[in-house]
Amino acid sequence: MKTAIQRTLLLCLAAALMGCASFTETAKSVWGTSITPLELARTDALRKTYTCDLKECYEAALSLARNEESLEPQTQKLFDVFLKDSRQRHIVVMGIQGSVDTTEVGIFFDDLGQDTVRIEISSLSTSAKKKVARAVFEEFDQRFPFAR
Repeated sequence: MKTAIQRTLLLCLAAALMGCASFTETAKSVWGTSITPLELARTDALRKTYTCDLKECYEAALSLARNEESLEPQTQKLFDVFLKDSRQRHIVVMGIQGSVDTTEVGIFFDDLGQDTVRIEISSLSTSAKKKVARAVFEEFDQRFPFAR
């Protein structure tokens, strides 16, 4: 019995150390942190490109969240941050008014170089995607020059 448990643990450890993408993605799905559906929905994302530093753009999007502190006063916080990863350049938000509380919307940041960043808003919900895109793009339009 003890040997079977040791073998199982050893196999799990080996799979994790090998960086098995399917193993990792399965674990994220079980844990509830997989963003694969949002990444796949990027083909239909709403996009705009701005002249701004990647960090500035990322922080500007976070400033719209109800559960994030902002350096500038905001009269209306529009969503809750569910996941954020500045290294992977994405934010996943939920709690969009008029949508089911668990509807996820992804905000993706593509660094195009020379202080140019493309923002993509994706979701499986068209209405939630449009609401978040409207809020994010209005904020960005006020803060940063439109690049393309």
